[in-house]
Amino acid sequence: MMDSPAGWPQGCRMADRNASLLPDTHGWAAAPTLPSALGAVLFLALAALTTYLTQDSLPEPSGLFVFFVAVLLASVRFGFWIGVASALAAFATFNFLFVRPLYTFAIAKPGDLLVLAEFLGVAGLTGFLAGRLREEANAATTRAEVLEVLSAFAADLAKVDGLPAIRATLSRHVAALVPGPVVVLQPVADGFSPDAGLDPGLDAADLQAAERALRRHSREDPAQPGQQGGSLAFLPLVQAGEVVLILGHAVLGPNRADRAVREQAIEVICQQANLAIARLTLATTAEEARTSATRDALRAALLTSLSHDLRTPLATILGAITSLRELGNTLPPAARDDLALAIEEEARRLSHYVENLLYMTRLQAGLDLHLSWVDPADVVRAAIARASTAFPTARISADLPELPMLQAEAALLEQSLFNLLDNAVKFSAPAAPIHVTATVGQDQIAVCVADQGPGIAPRVQAEVFKPFYRADPGRPGTGLGLSISNGIVQALGGTLTVTSPLRDGKGTRMCITLPLPKASP
Repeated sequence: MMDSPAGWPQGCRMADRNASLLPDTHGWAAAPTLPSALGAVLFLALAALTTYLTQDSLPEPSGLFVFFVAVLLASVRFGFWIGVASALAAFATFNFLFVRPLYTFAIAKPGDLLVLAEFLGVAGLTGFLAGRLREEANAATTRAEVLEVLSAFAADLAKVDGLPAIRATLSRHVAALVPGPVVVLQPVADGFSPDAGLDPGLDAADLQAAERALRRHSREDPAQPGQQGGSLAFLPLVQAGEVVLILGHAVLGPNRADRAVREQAIEVICQQANLAIARLTLATTAEEARTSATRDALRAALLTSLSHDLRTPLATILGAITSLRELGNTLPPAARDDLALAIEEEARRLSHYVENLLYMTRLQAGLDLHLSWVDPADVVRAAIARASTAFPTARISADLPELPMLQAEAALLEQSLFNLLDNAVKFSAPAAPIHVTATVGQDQIAVCVADQGPGIAPRVQAEVFKPFYRADPGRPGTGLGLSISNGIVQALGGTLTVTSPLRDGKGTRMCITLPLPKASP
């Protein structure tokens, strides 16, 4: 292992680039255990019993074959160390029990010595090879299991969207590598917050070990048998000099052949989790920067709009009121009516600007929807009536079939439709027809507003829904209407699309598409 990069915890070291990710720690490092030795003794005892029972009915060399089978079985089942030991034990046992003179290790016939020597060589070599194959098979199986856990962890880690998901993923996959409890602790003001899935109920010694790992930013191993201390190993995950998570897990027994493989896999998992935390931190920082930039841009656009679009109606209203107050009765009735009409029109215009600014602010802050069952036909008629009042010269017609109920907020949906009608009126010739249609699909409903204006060039159709964008800066307006409509429709779970031109290079159709609820009212 090489030293950790700056900021990485000592318990989550990076794997040596010059070494295999999962080195072969089986084979020569797999020490024999007492159960495997007893199993080999049992095989030899069965071989001796079989040879004793059949020595009068079978040829003499058959006993060597029975012992050879016992050596082979012990090697395949318990590994090559046991296989080699079984070969030596079989040589001694057969010599002691079945080679004359019996019950001694002396050999009377030189031929028997040659046979036994051949048996020892063949049995030893066979036991070595069979045991080695067994160990290699165990090593391959362990590597496959560990690589499967690492692959699944990497796949799950790519889907996480927050620290709680990382904690759950980390604890679940580490638990597949160790035969014992796993816990993921998150440092908080007054201690640790354990995960809810695999909390083993930490005792005081474990908590003290976790605190040492938190304070030292390094791995804390469990206490040795017979000593006081925690029972788990704790590995801290550090970001920017601060511990964000502490992984605690049971340790593998020292006699396990796959201990080093699994421990290194845990370190790799720990490293990947740390990278995922760093990725989420960077994504959060980038999102905050983007939001801040958007907020600053919106603030600047609002200031520009206030200084430009609101100045004209305010100046008109102030001028008209000043004229009425100062000239008063000297003005003819027609002039007074014109001034009063100008005040009314500019006040309505000012009210519409302020209303759009308030809606945009509400969209930026996040809509708090109050959904209820709504008849879309009633909402369309209300929006048309409102537009007809605001634009008396507009020719707005509607073709509305029987429509199913929707779950929406009527006021917001009406505002979205009104903004589409307002945009159609502004970009249509006086008295040009504006048509509203509605269609019902299998799982959605679409309400469209079509005009006969100059149309929208395809290259700018994606821009018209951005705040303060104006296709024609010379026309009145703040450039917020379509942006507000789009924001409202998205908040209601729908989409707002534009189709232009419709015919002869002119005309625009904007459609609000909303999903139909699965249940009817």
